[in-house]
Amino acid sequence: MAVSRKDCSNMIFLYVIFLVALKTIHNPKFVNGDVTLIGHVCRETAYPVDCNNCLDSNPLSSRADVKGLAGIAINCSYALATDVDNQLRALTGYNQYQYTFCLQQFDSIVQNLSLALQSWKNNQYRDSRNLVEKALGAYFKCLKSLNKPSDLDMLFVVLAKTRISFQNSFGVLAQISS
Repeated sequence: MAVSRKDCSNMIFLYVIFLVALKTIHNPKFVNGDVTLIGHVCRETAYPVDCNNCLDSNPLSSRADVKGLAGIAINCSYALATDVDNQLRALTGYNQYQYTFCLQQFDSIVQNLSLALQSWKNNQYRDSRNLVEKALGAYFKCLKSLNKPSDLDMLFVVLAKTRISFQNSFGVLAQISS
């Protein structure tokens, strides 16, 4: 039985398709937003469970690649930072001026995360990562300025969640900007 050149070309084409599909299955970075990719990305962050919670909370994550997941992670950080900023604004409005420095830091944090999102949208992932790192630095300045009074335990819980989110955003960005 003679094999035609067309049959041979078709077999090679099918074999190449099979290899590409096999490589995609075994390399989660090429799979869009499924559980495998999210799990792989989050395992590389400081707080995998929180990373999963953030990414799973956004319906777009199911269709996102690693770069898209980085944007979702930054959005989670931005939302938390904005909440803390609003809480600090309310506290300083009640004549609790000891939070003024921390509020200034969170204004800077919100601005840096906004710029990080813009850099991410422009495919400038290293700049985005640097801005998230800058936000994390401002977070630690804020935290250092606070004395932990017992009546503000909820603020410290939210601050801790915010730090975790920043570190996870940094971890996701590090996977695409190195």
